[in-house]
Amino acid sequence: MKRSFYPRLAIDGMRKNRRMYGPYLAMGVLMAAICYILSALSRSDALRTLPGGDNLCMIMALGNVVLLIFSVIFLFYTNSFLIRRRRREFGLYNVLGMSKRNLARILTWETLLTAAIVIAGGLFFGVLLSKLIELAIVKMMGGTATLAFPFDLSALLGTAGGFAVIYALLWLVSVVRVGRSTAVALLRSEAAGEKPPRANWFLSLLGLILLGAAYYLAVSIKNPLDAITWFFVAVVLVIFATYLLMITTSVLLCRVLQKDKRYYYRANHFVSVSSMAYRMKRNGAGLASICILATMVLVMISSTASLYFGKEDSLRTQYPREVNVQLRLSSLSQMEDHNLDLFRTAAQQAVEDCGGEMQDVMDYRYINTTGYPMEDGIEMDWREYQSSNITYANLRDYFFVTEADYEAQTGEQLDIPEGEVALRTYGCDDAPLELRIRRGGTLRVAESRKGSDQLGLAQNSNIARVVVIVPDMQAILDVFPASIQDIKDSNSFRWVYGFDTGLDAAGQRAVSEAVSEHINALDLGEGQGYDGYSLALRETNRADFYGNYAGMFALGILLSVVFILAAVLIIYYKQLTEGYEDQARFAIMQNVGMTRREIRRSINSQLLTVFYLPLLFAGLHLAFAFPMIRRLLMLFSLYNIGLFAAVTAISFAVFAALYAVVYRQTAGAYYAIVSGGRDE
Repeated sequence: MKRSFYPRLAIDGMRKNRRMYGPYLAMGVLMAAICYILSALSRSDALRTLPGGDNLCMIMALGNVVLLIFSVIFLFYTNSFLIRRRRREFGLYNVLGMSKRNLARILTWETLLTAAIVIAGGLFFGVLLSKLIELAIVKMMGGTATLAFPFDLSALLGTAGGFAVIYALLWLVSVVRVGRSTAVALLRSEAAGEKPPRANWFLSLLGLILLGAAYYLAVSIKNPLDAITWFFVAVVLVIFATYLLMITTSVLLCRVLQKDKRYYYRANHFVSVSSMAYRMKRNGAGLASICILATMVLVMISSTASLYFGKEDSLRTQYPREVNVQLRLSSLSQMEDHNLDLFRTAAQQAVEDCGGEMQDVMDYRYINTTGYPMEDGIEMDWREYQSSNITYANLRDYFFVTEADYEAQTGEQLDIPEGEVALRTYGCDDAPLELRIRRGGTLRVAESRKGSDQLGLAQNSNIARVVVIVPDMQAILDVFPASIQDIKDSNSFRWVYGFDTGLDAAGQRAVSEAVSEHINALDLGEGQGYDGYSLALRETNRADFYGNYAGMFALGILLSVVFILAAVLIIYYKQLTEGYEDQARFAIMQNVGMTRREIRRSINSQLLTVFYLPLLFAGLHLAFAFPMIRRLLMLFSLYNIGLFAAVTAISFAVFAALYAVVYRQTAGAYYAIVSGGRDE
């Protein structure tokens, strides 16, 4: 045979099946382009020079790994549609005398052509768009764009090599699948039905148990750090549960509908239910894949968009004032006003020297210690529980604040009986009648309730937090055990002093430097002083915040685009493959008297029965995931639940509208195939 024979057959096969190969190639090009873009951005000098740029580049590198893994899974999944569509063609070649070796040659050329188009197209568009996306991210981060157009050879070679490996594996799997099938099996592949899986009720029950466990984890986890670990466990459970329920539910649904004679024996329902029963398992697996992708899109875009649009809230949460000073003290006497007045005066003088005006002052003291609740009381000596089986769920961060400071800073008027305390809890449901401290004393609790952290004490803590409002600090030391009186081991005495200046960013930086100079120049006598201090400037940290959140939002958009198009492509392939399989059956029904109108009604009945199940399941998954995602966002200092709820609702509404558009378009394609391309 001529050398051009097999390439011609490969090209002709791809051309004749362009409705299948066109989206497949376009999706491959898109994934290769985004892989190159993410790889190039992870090495971008323009991004690294920006404040927070290193974190952003790390996020992009992680996103590239995630996308490569997804590309492997998705391309293998969609390639199975193509092979299934071509099996009859390969069977015909086999019957006409072609050996399996010759079929392998055709597959080799198809794979080479596909890989060449995807890699070349992906790199072309990746190089073309990478600079535009880089400029957009720089603008989002508030940086200055450059006109340089760098070419990243490492990103190019890495992307090309990665996709070359993927397509080599696809070629191997395709050759094995075709090689193991007989000519008869290949010819009859489209007419082969599926056997329903056994033990449907057991699999359904297992799916419900797994889904219930995932939902329970999502709503019961209170601690943000625990949420990190259990979130991935919940994701795995949801994926397995969704596949089990989608597959088994479709089987059970078909059986129930077939037993209902009044429903089943109607023209539109008879054909639609029979078609669904014909491919139960494959139908369920496809719907489950669509559901998982939809859920991933909704979770990703809602969380990253919330972080980006709520970045200013997060910034102000961590840095409540323009200038934030925190003094580390070594004794209760250093918390007295006569000592702290030295530092207040120094800060005020620094602001005046820089031409500013001290405004909206935050001024309070607290004692912080970590406790481990046990049966006989709270263990506050970390040396006693450090070797125990510690879980973040059990640890508590206790912040002791005087009643006077709490009322002055929050404006909340308390009426705490003498000798008792009040509690404000965050991330836990602690409401004890008393705080009993091991080897120490007991504090009677007058009231306990959840509250918003108006002092900002608990915002940077990633474990459950309890703010204890006490009459005075001495009351705390009176109940602390002697073993932890050394505050350097177990406790910390802190004074928080924050203020606004009315100055611009440069002026605020000048104030910050002046405050440091004045504190370092203090002439402190015996009993006065401090162990150390920290000075945080909101403007200094703004760039890091914006860099991190802009990077996550950009990554969320890029990956969401890929996942959305992947879901659309799966829907498209599902409709096309089922359309070609149902074409002959609908032709027979038409010949025995079924009208075009009845065909369309039957198609609508079939599609509506199963098409919106993934969307409903995705909405349900998102609703139960909401509490856990909200706690994960707390790790990024996002406490604005209203913003997160609004972004989530908008994301779901937009996705549902897009889903409806895809339904209408693919339903039209399905009808065109089964009706032979003729309209009513």
